[in-house]
Amino acid sequence: MTALRNQGWQKYIYKVAIVILVIFFVAGVGIGAKKILTIEGVRELYTAPEPLSKTPETAEEMLRYINDAIEKALLLSPKTELSSTFSVDKDSLRASGDDRQFLSAVQMAVPRINSDAAACFEKNTADFSESAAAFLTPCNIDAADVAEAELSYEYYKCLLCTAEIAYDDYSDVCPECASENTLQKRSRDTYRITLRISPDSPAFTDNPFPKAEVLSSVIAEEGGNFYALRNFDKQYNGVILYAEINRLTDEIALLRYETSGSVSADLEMTGAYASLGTVTVSADIRDRVNYKFTWPSVKLDKHETTVELGSSEALKAKLTCDDPAGYDVMWTSSDESVLTVDEQGYLKTNKVFGDSVITAAFTFKGKEYSDSCLVHVGVPAEGVDLSKGKLSLKTGDTYQLNAVFNPKDTTNTKCFWYSEDESVARVDENGLVTAVSPGRTVICIITDYGNYYSSCKTEVKD
Repeated sequence: MTALRNQGWQKYIYKVAIVILVIFFVAGVGIGAKKILTIEGVRELYTAPEPLSKTPETAEEMLRYINDAIEKALLLSPKTELSSTFSVDKDSLRASGDDRQFLSAVQMAVPRINSDAAACFEKNTADFSESAAAFLTPCNIDAADVAEAELSYEYYKCLLCTAEIAYDDYSDVCPECASENTLQKRSRDTYRITLRISPDSPAFTDNPFPKAEVLSSVIAEEGGNFYALRNFDKQYNGVILYAEINRLTDEIALLRYETSGSVSADLEMTGAYASLGTVTVSADIRDRVNYKFTWPSVKLDKHETTVELGSSEALKAKLTCDDPAGYDVMWTSSDESVLTVDEQGYLKTNKVFGDSVITAAFTFKGKEYSDSCLVHVGVPAEGVDLSKGKLSLKTGDTYQLNAVFNPKDTTNTKCFWYSEDESVARVDENGLVTAVSPGRTVICIITDYGNYYSSCKTEVKD
């Protein structure tokens, strides 16, 4: 019995030991992997594309930029759609008295009220190449009417987990993966401009900001045999002009006139609800008049890629126009000795390594639109290492770091070198490190294709 009991304990201890080892292994792998990924792996070398025009900074500059974009749309005539939305916040509905059944009936009527109110606003469409001048004009707003101006397009991207972080939420630690010093500032292609206008300014009445009077007529018409509208009051607490404009092309994508606030209505109840007398109903509302712009274009699904000799790959082109299926895409290769492309976008390599620019183009309303992709023909990189992971130098010393590509026969070996602190050590385009002054830094390399990344910790001493 004692021997059997000992065997049972031995089996139990063995299982516990296995569980503990597994826990330590998993934890160690997780921590180690996280540490490794912050040092080696993939890291995108990012350079923000320059805007076509100077970035507007003041309210006056933002208004001018918006109006210039509207004038461009009126001149070039993209497809322009005018629509409106109206919403009553059901959660904000209040009614005098304590009749929950009545309040529930009002809440059920909200979707119909929203729909009927939106229908009261103008709707219009100007197709591609048609003028929208009948319903679109530049903003008639003075900078003095703007209470607050905001332009946003910058944000941060974590180089480890790729999370996107709002510009104002920046910190040294990524809020998603808790990695330190991995947030890199980026720029979106689109400006988002928000101008808050004073409701008491002339700009509110001189522009197509939606007005709550529309709601009063809808409420009155909805009364039927249930109530009569005796009084209607409105209070605006937000008047906003909002625009989205591509900063690389100055093409406007969205223009919105928006109002928000609260309304109250005195309803004299009739019919089945006559016993309630006069009920005051209040709610928060939001009104939007939207101008949506669609610009003709062709976009490729890739703008840089590597294909191996003998491989088969196709590029895809997306057309934006009135009838994408009705237009032919013309494909061309800048160097057919390296790569050819057929009328469907399929690539065919020849027997040499090299680069070729593939261009897709189509003609719409007499104007040609195009997009391109740089194609490398060869063996793509699958990773990169440095000849040293740690380096110790004296001030003034130099050291040649070498890039080791995986696989060894990688053909596109173009890469970018940089130092995280050039006051400590610099590195040139060939990997030659020069010690500048005492301290610590990291010498980094990023491959041109694939964004594979490796680094060398460097210490400089006197």
